[in-house]
Amino acid sequence: MPAFSSHFNHNFYTVSFRIQHIAFCDDDPDDHEIFATIMTSSFPHIKVHDFFKCEILLDYLKDESKLLPDIIFLDYNMPGNAGNECLKEIKKMLRPLHIPVIIYSTSDYKKFIEESYRHGAYRYLVKPGNYNQAKTEIIQLINAMQND
Repeated sequence: MPAFSSHFNHNFYTVSFRIQHIAFCDDDPDDHEIFATIMTSSFPHIKVHDFFKCEILLDYLKDESKLLPDIIFLDYNMPGNAGNECLKEIKKMLRPLHIPVIIYSTSDYKKFIEESYRHGAYRYLVKPGNYNQAKTEIIQLINAMQND
């Protein structure tokens, strides 16, 4: 498998809407900075809410007073998400059940990818090694989701 690739779960569901709010959950501050830079330069109308821990994201999603995100980007390799625990918890909750969850990971291990889809991931993106590749992939994904 190439160092950079994305995987799409064609059998789950399709999404088409104007994205206005994204939850980005990753324990790496550098990944937050890269994602924010890409979003600000390419989609300034989209608000990104940063989460560094799964528990904080889950609390946010449970809070009825909070606006739900249109998409959740979730790091596979972070504390609190071993074996897709965070994804499983999100998919158990009724309120955010309709939200597409994109697993965003450094791992391209086929077992992790398959496991993510089995637990309800909308898409699995392998984090690229450089900014330009990340920007291209994220722009393509956001545009595709808004235009499906």
